[in-house]
Amino acid sequence: MHYLEAGKGLPLVLLPGWSQTASLFQKQLDDFSDSYRCLALDYRGHGESARPGYGYRVSRFAMDLREFLQASELQDVILLGHSAGCAVIWSYLDLFGETGIRGLIFCDQMIARIRRPEWSEEECRQYGAFVGGDEVLAQAELVGGPEGPAKSAEFLASMLTSEFPEAELLQMIQESLKFPRPAAAQLLLSVSYADYRDLLPRITVPTLCIGGAGSHLGPDVMPWIAGQIPGAELVMIAAEAGGSHFMYLENPQAFNAAVRDFCDVIDIAKE
Repeated sequence: MHYLEAGKGLPLVLLPGWSQTASLFQKQLDDFSDSYRCLALDYRGHGESARPGYGYRVSRFAMDLREFLQASELQDVILLGHSAGCAVIWSYLDLFGETGIRGLIFCDQMIARIRRPEWSEEECRQYGAFVGGDEVLAQAELVGGPEGPAKSAEFLASMLTSEFPEAELLQMIQESLKFPRPAAAQLLLSVSYADYRDLLPRITVPTLCIGGAGSHLGPDVMPWIAGQIPGAELVMIAAEAGGSHFMYLENPQAFNAAVRDFCDVIDIAKE
């Protein structure tokens, strides 16, 4: 598994979203490396990591994360997940618990993507459940098929504001397409069918939730998630301030300030 590393201090492990790579966290590595040991991970099949022909599901990614932490002898870790990176962390906690985890940062991810007939409209907005099962299957078929690269680029572009620089968007798409599209389709299904609502009240370590008020998930998801986690903090970045799904790229100043404030409190408490 490939990763980027910078700085020394309390470990801060950054986990990208679906089909994204460690390189997109460069602004965070540059900023936080003065105080923290930052490690940004390329999942299996992503970026510069190896591309085995199996394991493209959230639970296997959680095991990969566990093996990475063990091999690196990392303790008292702060885990930061963006988008599907949150699902990887939730799966990790569900399987392995909180031992060795100092803090958690969840950035703009639905807790359950596929709506159910028994849920109210309000519940669907809170969970981020806006699609049906057939729609998810159709999306995965498009991503994994001949039109996969073009549809993936279109999908990613829709989650950014029109002000996002075109050169950076192209770089982002190029990084994403390093992940083979059939495997990306498998992972999309795994993320979409996950439901971690029952896990949230069992989280006991300090937690920060960050959302983008202008995200395609809507403004209700991250406040609801924060409300389910005992003592969790919430930061929402305004839509007009780059608060898209990719707020860490569109407004790294606001995003990094929120992360630093949270990590600094944990670091002081550790001492």
